[in-house]
Amino acid sequence: MTTVRRSAALACMATLLAGGAAVATAPAAVAQVWRESPAWDVRLPYPLGGEHTIRFGVLSSCLRGGDDAFHQSIAANARDLDQPIGSFDFSAAMFPFNSATVSWHNIDTDARGTQTVQSTGPEVGVGATHTGRGWVAVTITASKSALPTFAPGSVVPFASFTHTERFIVPPRDC
Repeated sequence: MTTVRRSAALACMATLLAGGAAVATAPAAVAQVWRESPAWDVRLPYPLGGEHTIRFGVLSSCLRGGDDAFHQSIAANARDLDQPIGSFDFSAAMFPFNSATVSWHNIDTDARGTQTVQSTGPEVGVGATHTGRGWVAVTITASKSALPTFAPGSVVPFASFTHTERFIVPPRDC
């Protein structure tokens, strides 16, 4: 009976150590630099193996508001450049599971907003969002995971990566 208990204890310990190692080694990268828009390319690990170039981008535009006037807005995304547009790759169409959280702060007016979105395939992002006129600081945190999660913006602790880029968007006359 002692051998069975010892084997069970070793199996439990090995499982706990493997799980702890997976959590500890889950890649997460954060850029500490504020970049000027519109885009910045980053080589990142791909959850299904290898590396892909991900283009983080922010575009400023003018969007018609409820008062029929045009107002400054931003759109932000993260796009996998190594997955061609219009190609059908079964694994790329089904995986990875992407999520992005875009946070913005209008430095001049102190207006703020955050939006989290999910998708599968090569791109994840948010459409035009009214920010008000002024300098806007935008933070994009994108995640790719080989397995789905039920919480937006979260990834499993293995076969996944998360990366953050920060952008400064100048005022736009609309």
